[in-house]
Amino acid sequence: MIKLFLDIGNSYVKWATVIDGNYEVHESIQINTLLDEGIDYLCKYGKPDEVYISTVADAAKVDALKLFIQNMWHVFPIQLNAQQHCCGLTSGYDDFTQLGVDRWFALQGAIGIYSVPTIVIDAGTALTIDAVIDGQHQGGFIVPGVHTMRKSLAANTADLSEIDELIVQEQSNDSSQLLATNTSSAILAGTLYMAGAFINQVVNDLNSKVQTRFKVIMTGGESAQLCSLLDFEYDYIPDLVLQGMVNVEESVKKQ
Repeated sequence: MIKLFLDIGNSYVKWATVIDGNYEVHESIQINTLLDEGIDYLCKYGKPDEVYISTVADAAKVDALKLFIQNMWHVFPIQLNAQQHCCGLTSGYDDFTQLGVDRWFALQGAIGIYSVPTIVIDAGTALTIDAVIDGQHQGGFIVPGVHTMRKSLAANTADLSEIDELIVQEQSNDSSQLLATNTSSAILAGTLYMAGAFINQVVNDLNSKVQTRFKVIMTGGESAQLCSLLDFEYDYIPDLVLQGMVNVEESVKKQ
């Protein structure tokens, strides 16, 4: 039995397989690559018997990917969504359907690993922070991710339209100097410090309010940029959403 799990973002698809009960996560691939070249890349482990999808991506792209899967493998992908209650976790949102599936399954992944009060920080296109205590989602925050902030500033700052190229250039430069001496460097460093300060403050406030020390989990593609600015210990789990998807699917099958 081969099960394929796809965490479809706006730019990348993270994926994992469960083959005869053995979980394995694989290298992410750009969604446009799959749409342009087909899904042969996902066939290296054999034709899947079941396909599960979680997505925050553009609906047109997701529909195209689903069509590829159906035509090639004759398997209908099952889309997993957020729920009010599932697998020992209760949503803290007034309307559970408004909680992003990426956040929901990241929390599912977290409670599958830890039984203590937990904060999940997902650093991606959006930077989200969620807290869970005794299986109850307490709510969370959403702010622009580091790259999103940079893109916004670059789009409204003269001569800085090519922010992606600037990021690559700056990351290869000497980073020992704290204060920036040009506009592009100021944007790159300033947005990073802003995100780091926000995370530190939220974690500190939650620890103080609840009078506990939360276990903190980092996930998302921008986590590596932020690690040196964080004032607390954390676990980095890049495939947390996929783990949550697998936990939910397996739990439902057992019912």
